[in-house]
Amino acid sequence: MAFSLAGFPISILIRLVALTLFFLPGQSSAQLKTPLASTHPQAPLSIYPVPQHIQFKQDSLPFYGIRLTAGLKMTGEDNIVPLLTPFTGKTGKSIAIHLIKASKAVEIPKEGYTLKIMARQIQIRYQDPRGAFYGVQTLIQILNHAKRTGFLPLLDIMDYPDIPRRGIVEGFYGTPWTFQDRVDQLRFYGKWKINTYIYGPKDDIYHSSPNWRQPYPKDQAARLKELIHIARQNEVDFYWAIHPGKDIQWNQADSLAIIHKLQSMYDLGVRHFAVFFDDIAGEGAKAQKQAGLLNYIQNSFISQHSDIGPLIMCPTEYNKLWADPKPNTYLDILGQHLDKRIEIMWTGNSVIHDITKEGEDWVNNRIGRKAFVWWNFPVNDYVRNHLLLGPVYGLDKDLPKNVSGFVANPMDKAAASKVAIFSVADFCWNTKAYLPDASWQKGIQQVLPEVAHSYKIFAQNNTDPGPSYHQYRRIESPAIQSVLDTLLARTDQFTKFPIKLTDIDLSALNAVCQSFSPAVQDILMHIKDTALLREIKPWLWHFASLGKAATALTQLLSAPDSKKAFPYFLQLQNARNQLIAIDRQYNRNPYQPGIVTGGRHIQPWIEKSYYHFAEMFKKQGWAVPDAIDQASGQVITSLPDFKQLSVQKGVAAGNKPVQVLKLSPILEVLRFNPGDYMGIAVKSNTSVTNQVITTQPSLEKSGLQIAYSKDGISWQADRDADTKQIRLINATGQPISFKLERFDILLQ
Repeated sequence: MAFSLAGFPISILIRLVALTLFFLPGQSSAQLKTPLASTHPQAPLSIYPVPQHIQFKQDSLPFYGIRLTAGLKMTGEDNIVPLLTPFTGKTGKSIAIHLIKASKAVEIPKEGYTLKIMARQIQIRYQDPRGAFYGVQTLIQILNHAKRTGFLPLLDIMDYPDIPRRGIVEGFYGTPWTFQDRVDQLRFYGKWKINTYIYGPKDDIYHSSPNWRQPYPKDQAARLKELIHIARQNEVDFYWAIHPGKDIQWNQADSLAIIHKLQSMYDLGVRHFAVFFDDIAGEGAKAQKQAGLLNYIQNSFISQHSDIGPLIMCPTEYNKLWADPKPNTYLDILGQHLDKRIEIMWTGNSVIHDITKEGEDWVNNRIGRKAFVWWNFPVNDYVRNHLLLGPVYGLDKDLPKNVSGFVANPMDKAAASKVAIFSVADFCWNTKAYLPDASWQKGIQQVLPEVAHSYKIFAQNNTDPGPSYHQYRRIESPAIQSVLDTLLARTDQFTKFPIKLTDIDLSALNAVCQSFSPAVQDILMHIKDTALLREIKPWLWHFASLGKAATALTQLLSAPDSKKAFPYFLQLQNARNQLIAIDRQYNRNPYQPGIVTGGRHIQPWIEKSYYHFAEMFKKQGWAVPDAIDQASGQVITSLPDFKQLSVQKGVAAGNKPVQVLKLSPILEVLRFNPGDYMGIAVKSNTSVTNQVITTQPSLEKSGLQIAYSKDGISWQADRDADTKQIRLINATGQPISFKLERFDILLQ
């Protein structure tokens, strides 16, 4: 039983204390550079992931350091003693640590441990080496607290994970993580009790096509071998995944090629394997063929080695939205024919979705086993102009009963993904005690203690991916979202000064907006994680300009008359121009180029207000300077799931730069039934002059056609000077499966 107060479990109380104390009112980041500390023996102690059971005793000890016993030095794992060495004391008053292999009579779950801090010694009991490692990781948090406060609390902990395999799948599209990114990640995983890392970056040509049949070059193989060693040091199972489905031939030669590739990875030290069949079409997507190959791998390779973990596969129909609901189709075939020892991955009710008990029950019944969750968060490969830095929520707390494992797919920005990964580890360890906001704030403290307050301001305004075909939205700018939405709705009603907003506290909104630029400056000046700074610097610059624009706008709304308001309008225009310039200059990836911050509430309010007040001041006779402008458009489609697909803005370089509108490339395979279409309608005062549209297979081979229109009603095969809309349409009588690689329209 865990110690409780007024009926509340201590694990919940720990989280509430951590949330309450994250930042005290009125304290700046500079004031909080020293962690909260007290010389009182009962100073708050928070342990993450939150233990299953913890009982605090009445007393605590003055802390003089620890003493490593001879038994610990002899029996402790090589990865344990170095972790404890920094806490050793120099006096005879240091407390001894004993690491004890539990007898079979003592029930400690797999990877679990007990930790007892007593008056004269500390005991960690464990059943397996990983449990010992995790017990030490918990003790390190307690010892760090003791170093700050001067006191070591007496306590008993009984702890174990709820979900057996917990971690990360590097499975995103785009530039894979660097070697140093992965080293840093693996060490981070060990610290927070993550035991699974799946290597499967989509753009690694030796993981996928065209070179999955080939061994890694010597230099890359050496790096992978080193990563595998670092993973073992941190008690992380390093899974290597192969993605052969794009061009696989269902013959003996390719079956042997996969076995040979897996053997080459085994020789490098890999002991956990996965086979991915996601985001493919055609021959590679046949369930019966996939099951046959995977069973062959299981029997011919996995079962031939006693030290290899369970094989994992990612199916082609990896979410409920795409799954054929009819019986005896793809998922049922896998469930019936796939060896029961093989795990099947699942992303939920759609590609990007909350993970619910209902959804897991549905798929588990189809596949005849517990699904292995692949959660697509905080991955941003479908919105690469966004950072997704918000809390981890939307996960059913009953998941341990319904899943065999849980991995999250992160952003291509490894360091910026750490706070979310921290919370994923926290959730998977103790789902019932998990509190999203408390865990998020603790993660920020752990990753960026020197700028935690400022980073929180930045992060909570960079959480939402925006409109996309996945239709997955997140809470953003929570302190001001309702005020911004009200102002956005009323903007058209503001026709003269003074503007009456008796029910809106503009001064409070202004105070929030004024905090953006100082927060950015604090991060730029004091952040210690140089890798993280490299990843997010353009977004920081954009966020500072966003704060300046929002501040100018709140001051404009507070002005008593047009004369006092117009200088604030000019400030708004200048800051908006800076936003556009940053958006056009940085993060020029070919998918979703540019920079977005505050995209859910702040930017829409700024954009609508800018155009409204520009027109208002012009009508009143003020000389409104020309501003940088961008073309605008919206998706047109017959498919409801894609109505929220984002239309990107850009500029094509050349002798005369021209503006471009782009459909955000879709990473998954699309299926167009006869008559289905998708395209762009131009909303700005421009027309279409050209287009660049590429698909796989090509337009000629797929049967898709391009059509043009000036009004969205009449369509034709040729473009003319008045063209305002362009679309791809399936004009055949058969379904067409394809990948949309590029859809750009050039404007005049």
